[in-house]
Amino acid sequence: MTEQNAALARKSAYKLVLCQLAVAGVIALAFFLAADAAAAKSAFKGGLVAVIPNCVFVFFAFRFSALNNANAVLAAFMRGQSLKLILTAVLLAVVFTQQQPVPEIFLTGFLLTLLAQWTAPVFFKH
Repeated sequence: MTEQNAALARKSAYKLVLCQLAVAGVIALAFFLAADAAAAKSAFKGGLVAVIPNCVFVFFAFRFSALNNANAVLAAFMRGQSLKLILTAVLLAVVFTQQQPVPEIFLTGFLLTLLAQWTAPVFFKH
């Protein structure tokens, strides 16, 4: 992988995070128009719980280039994935213990935002 390919992959990863944030915003807007502000807030929080850990993963996973040290890249990916899972669990716990979300709408926002990540290979071809 050349340095240019690594930069392209890093740019695509950050573009995916922005796309997920846009999806979360559209979902929140849809719930605001269809229901009320509490539903929109819950949907957006669900989206953020999916986006924030993914942003942390992208930050860690794409810090190094495989040209420099393949072991550092592997370690960064593993560290990023571990932090992503832990942060997701912590954010879910915080939202459900500290806030008063509408659970069904919160989970809908969370799952639809994750779906945007899972379908990314279809839209982000190099």
